[in-house]
Amino acid sequence: MILIAGANGHVGREIVRKCTARKIQARCFDIAPFATEGLDTSFLEVFSGDITDSQSVMKAVQGVDTVMFVIGRKRGAKNLTHEMVEHGGIKNVIQACRQSSVKHIMYISALGVGKDVPATSLMAKWNAEQSLINSGINYTIFRPSGYFVDFAEEFAPRIKTTGSFTIIGEGNFLVQPLAPADLAEACMQAMDNPRAMKRIFKIAGPEKFALTDIIQLVGNILGVKVKIKKMPLWLGNIMFSLIALITRNPGAKDFLYRMSRDSTCTKEEMREMQAVFRIAYKRLEPWLRERLA
Repeated sequence: MILIAGANGHVGREIVRKCTARKIQARCFDIAPFATEGLDTSFLEVFSGDITDSQSVMKAVQGVDTVMFVIGRKRGAKNLTHEMVEHGGIKNVIQACRQSSVKHIMYISALGVGKDVPATSLMAKWNAEQSLINSGINYTIFRPSGYFVDFAEEFAPRIKTTGSFTIIGEGNFLVQPLAPADLAEACMQAMDNPRAMKRIFKIAGPEKFALTDIIQLVGNILGVKVKIKKMPLWLGNIMFSLIALITRNPGAKDFLYRMSRDSTCTKEEMREMQAVFRIAYKRLEPWLRERLA
């Protein structure tokens, strides 16, 4: 039995689909009830609960061999920070797993994590990684790049509605986006895999793009000639600093940090993945064409 913490997310739902296809018993854990329509429920259990509530986590972990922590918040809030969800959540999972003799915890982190990086989400994920590494429980940590779904769910509607897209800076930093299903496949292949234990893997898709190229690609698929508007970094910094001040949420500036740096893997990091996992990585354009059709 595996526990999928964050089953309603993009990666979580892909893991659930793979479990039902392979007839693997899975317990779907999320704060909102998991929708099982279209899935073979004979191999699924649904458990609603809050990852920040230790008692909910304790109940969810009972009878589980493997935990996949695939919860993530795009935006933190003053009363529900990245630190509370990522670090607090993984500490609850570790505590519950120790009492239930869970063999393996997988954690979805992110490229660019670090102790002192100026992004609360990445600091929280770094703290979560350290707690897991020092837990004494077998772990596998994945650090993915961004996901294809961002371009379908956030970029495409804005481009379709306005015919334009505003970026901060020149938009020439590189991204190497990944299909959620490919990360889900890596999680599946990490189960009971001694080569994946107590390791950190950086994972990204097979293609690198400048941000402006992806915006134009989305526009082409939608049949829209996109006007790219550029906001200077200094102005973006002022704007997001004010938002952080007004909302009292320092995480409001995380977006600015992510929009000013590459999010890619090196060839060596990709080879490390290929040495352990066999994944037929999806490419962005055909994925987008199918999703946006």
